[in-house]
Amino acid sequence: MAFDSKTSWDACGAAFDRFTSSEDSFSENIERPVIESLLGDLSNTSALDLGCGSGVYATRLAARGARVVGVDLSATMLGLARDRARGAALELLVADISRPLPFSSAQFDLVLTATALHYVEDLKSAMREIARVMRSEGRLIASVLHPMNTARFPFQHSQDASLDNWEARAQWPARYFGAAQRSIETPWLGFGNVDHAGHRLDCFHHTLGDYFAALQSAGLQVAQLCEPLPPAAFAIKNAERYEEAMSLPLYLIMAAAFK
Repeated sequence: MAFDSKTSWDACGAAFDRFTSSEDSFSENIERPVIESLLGDLSNTSALDLGCGSGVYATRLAARGARVVGVDLSATMLGLARDRARGAALELLVADISRPLPFSSAQFDLVLTATALHYVEDLKSAMREIARVMRSEGRLIASVLHPMNTARFPFQHSQDASLDNWEARAQWPARYFGAAQRSIETPWLGFGNVDHAGHRLDCFHHTLGDYFAALQSAGLQVAQLCEPLPPAAFAIKNAERYEEAMSLPLYLIMAAAFK
């Protein structure tokens, strides 16, 4: 059966939220502090959170004074985002970020997308849509799983199903070049009841050159690029995860604007 991204995320969304929001998660300790440091003053700005998931960033953008629109493919995720918002001024819409966006051109001062673009196959088209909805002085902040990280993910049509077991990832052979389509066991199965439809995730391994080419095709240039180190305090929270994060970069975080 072909992978159905919406069905999969509807099935595993609640577990994903718990996995990424735990005190010792990679997200909270490595990715989110860097993104927070890049946001700056958002008073009286309009912000778009692409692939907003359970609304972690959308609510933080709103708390900083932005008028926020969040979009996600999964109704389950958007339900979690509404619960997290607790009355914050958020507009949440069902939309597929790999398709044309349901917004007028030059609408947003900030576009944020966090760990979502590696689920998009046509990176250039997605980036051109991002640029279309950005104002001329607008900014893009994008976080993705680092290409050295996704290079380890097994090819989607691997003949050895045991290769995609998440707990065996330390033994996964890296394939930086080759087929973009990758498939892994869902990492957050232990964080909630996930039915069969949510047991696997397909994604796309994009190289560093792919990301830069997509930005260039949209008329954007990188102002800042981060490959964040795990903070020393993370070792106290979870020594095993800290060592994994020290062994290879887990995230690539880019801030970009029009040339």
